[in-house]
Amino acid sequence: MKQNDAAVSPVIGVILMVAITVILATVIAAIVFGFTADRPTERPTCAIKVEAVTDTIGIDFRILHSGGDRLVSGQWKLSIVPVGNAPIYRDSSTDFNVGDQIITTNLTSGTGNYIVTKNAVYTTDVPPEELKSGEKYEVMIVVFPYKALVLDTVILAR
Repeated sequence: MKQNDAAVSPVIGVILMVAITVILATVIAAIVFGFTADRPTERPTCAIKVEAVTDTIGIDFRILHSGGDRLVSGQWKLSIVPVGNAPIYRDSSTDFNVGDQIITTNLTSGTGNYIVTKNAVYTTDVPPEELKSGEKYEVMIVVFPYKALVLDTVILAR
């Protein structure tokens, strides 16, 4: 008997083409999903403390980033308002890293332009709205891309 091998070649060709297509699709999917995996999907966690500074002449608060994730410039906002008032958030202009501290005498509820940095809260209000001794203030930091409140506390100004 004589063997006929003519049909083997096209079948092997089709199998190889399917295998190459599957491998290419897998590699492309891995690359595409790899790019989106770099974006954090969990809200940042931070240990941020607020305290009234008593060893200075004026009335000021110290907001200290004592641990956790870095807050990225432009993504976190700060509000310092008297208790009972709606929060008024001001955009940040610097990153807020572990060890950084904001020392401020200003509220964020004035009408001027505000600059919130990792060191202070500045405003063009003349005179700026300042903390008053004996009053309670609500201090809040929110990270807007995640709608995450990383600080919400009430503190008494001394």
